[in-house]
Formats: sequence, structure tokens, C-alpha cells
Amino acid sequence: MEGQQRVGALVELPQVLRELGKDPAGVIAGAGINPDLLRNPENSISFIELGRLIEAGVAATGCQHFGFLVGQRSGTASLGLVGRLMHTAPTLKDAILDLCTNQRRYVRGAVTYLVIQDDVAFWGYAVHYPGVQAVDQIIDGAIAIGFNMMRELVGAAPEEVRTSRRTPSNVEPYRRFFGFVPRFDAEQHALVFPASLLDRPVRGANGELRRILEKSIAAYWAVELPCVTDTVTRMLRARVIFPDVSLEEVASELSVRPRTLNRRLQAEGKSFRELVNQSRFEVARQLLAGTRMDITDIALALGYAELSGFSHAFQRWSGVAPSEWRSN
Repeated sequence: MEGQQRVGALVELPQVLRELGKDPAGVIAGAGINPDLLRNPENSISFIELGRLIEAGVAATGCQHFGFLVGQRSGTASLGLVGRLMHTAPTLKDAILDLCTNQRRYVRGAVTYLVIQDDVAFWGYAVHYPGVQAVDQIIDGAIAIGFNMMRELVGAAPEEVRTSRRTPSNVEPYRRFFGFVPRFDAEQHALVFPASLLDRPVRGANGELRRILEKSIAAYWAVELPCVTDTVTRMLRARVIFPDVSLEEVASELSVRPRTLNRRLQAEGKSFRELVNQSRFEVARQLLAGTRMDITDIALALGYAELSGFSHAFQRWSGVAPSEWRSN
């Protein structure tokens, strides 16, 4: 199941192609994907196929916000059982955590996360599977879905949207949908809002139905959960852009002692420091390639006090300086 996710919101992609004047079957098949795959949201698609499909949609239509258009059409319903579970949650925080907790059952290669810093909530999404095309388009769609879900669940919208993509030539599609222009060239893809909003009651919360759905989800996706290395990698992808990422913090969230977590990672041939560096390298490459962020700002976002420390680390990881990697 590595590098896979549910088709979910992609069932809307053929209609977006039609509205943009293109033959869906031709575009989808041209990307090497059976068009029938997109008929059922419960089907699985690899992240490599997903990136190739979205890239084909952009190329065929010339629409630079193609992924955004696909995501705009979906909300909690696109998540199937997990979306229904979110609607039964007592608060927005519980609903978001329903998604964060259960996403690992059917998505391997991306992570949704909730981080609270200084009374500000960041509900974000990141792709960590390597070699995926059109990551900016994929995450555009995911952020649009998240925006719709907030509206559905509690009738509220984020105060800010951040996205790690370059400012597009036309920002109007984003302004029309969100009601404001997102903060492009940011360090993460996230909906940003006051943490107090997390306590807002969800419309239609239902404790009895919730218990039934929790059992249904556990039975439906009774799959082998990720190994410790994959679990920690998912967590770190969300956390390396926030201050003070540490073994102790991650171990606490996993309800184990730091020494125990270290031992389990060692049994899989990994170390916590190695996984932190891998996550920093992955995020650094995405920010260098996908944004116009100054390299000094990228270094700061990844927890380096000085540019020289980041530059030395990046050269050790890639063999070239960050500026050279970006230019190539």
C-alpha cells in the first residue's frame, strides 16, 4: 500500500475536464490510467499516478489551477466513512483529529496534521512520498477540500491560507473561492485560524452514531498499520517546520518513552536524527523547487539558526549547495 491513497475527490476530475472543453477519457488514458478507476471513490491510486494524472490535466487544459478546481467540488463526503465520522464529532478539533488519526489507514505518502502554536491552529497537508509530479496542484486541491470541510462542520472559515507554491500569474480563482488571496511562497500548506475555533461544536454531532462508525472504520480498513519508521516520518514531515521538534515530543505523542522509540527505530535500521534529516531534506527540496522563498528563510523555517548550518547540511545531503540545486 506504500504511496497509495483513495480515489476520493478525484471522481470529480472528469467533470472538470468536460467543463474545460476536454475529453476526460482521452486525457485520463493518455496519463496511463484506466478511466474506470475514477468512477469509484473507494478505489486506490498511487501518488505517482495521481501526480501524472493532474499534470496531464494541466497540460491538456492549460489551466494552472486545475487541481484547485478539482478540490473545490469536494468536502467531507469525498472521505467516505471518515468524512461521516467527522460529522459526528463533538468539536472541530475532534473532527480534524478523526481525519489525522484515520488517514494512515488509507493514505501512504501524505499526511494531514493539526499543530497549535501560540493560540494559533495550523491544519495542514503535506506530500512526503518522493518523486511525485504536480505536488502544488495536488495540495491546492487538498487545501480547497479542507476549506469546504470547515464550512460544513462548523460554518467557519480560516483567517489565512498558506501554501508552499509560487504565486500564480492569476490569483483571482483563489480570491473568489477563499474570499481573500492566500499567502503564497509560504513554508507550509495550511489553513490558519485561532485555536479557540477548535472548540466550536460540530453541526449534527452524534455520539451513538459515532461509536458505530468508529467500529465500521476499524473493520473496513483492518489493514497492517505503518511501521515505526513510516509513522515517525509522517509525524516529522508535519513538524520539522515548527520549532523544537524533538525525540521527546514525538515519543510523547506516540505514548512511549524516548528510549523505547529509539530502540524500535534501531530495530528497523533507523535513527531519529536520520529521519529528522530526511524530512528536512524533503521539505527543503520542495520549498526550493516550489516557492520563491529566500534560502535564508527556508533555513529558518527548518530550524537552522544560521544559513551556513543549513547550507552545509544540504550539501551533505545532495552534494551541491541549495542555490545550485535550485538553479538546476
